Amino acid sequence: MAELPHIFDEEGDIWRQYKISSQPAWIFIDPNGNQERVIGSLGDTEIRTKLRGLQKINTDT
Repeated sequence: MAELPHIFDEEGDIWRQYKISSQPAWIFIDPNGNQERVIGSLGDTEIRTKLRGLQKINTDT
């Protein structure tokens, strides 16, 4: 999914904040601030499913 932005965390601040110790890692944050942390690779289908779920939560609130 090349169209997703990537964060360059040169100092590791974001890694520490979200307790990430390795890549790839994903943090999905819903409109209420709830977080789902996924360590490991995700395929395009899995990513799209997660993002659709976040969109649904956003329209339900």
